[in-house]
Amino acid sequence: MNVERDVLAFATSLLQTMRETERAKGWESGELLRTTLRLLVVAGADAHGWDADELTDEVRDLIEAVGRRDAGARAGLFDGHAMTVRH
Repeated sequence: MNVERDVLAFATSLLQTMRETERAKGWESGELLRTTLRLLVVAGADAHGWDADELTDEVRDLIEAVGRRDAGARAGLFDGHAMTVRH
């Protein structure tokens, strides 16, 4: 998975803001992120006509990508600059 640096920077900033908000409000870690993702899925489904099967495939692909990234990081292959793996 290859992600533009500015998109990755924005996503990282958003996650940091969510974590800070969760801590400040005393919410469970990840609660705001899960709720936000649910809202985005509903909005995307409404605006783009996505169906449940498409969303399931996308979620599975993302989970697999995170697993590969984590395995690469453990093996010392993750370059740390973008979501790419060095070959």
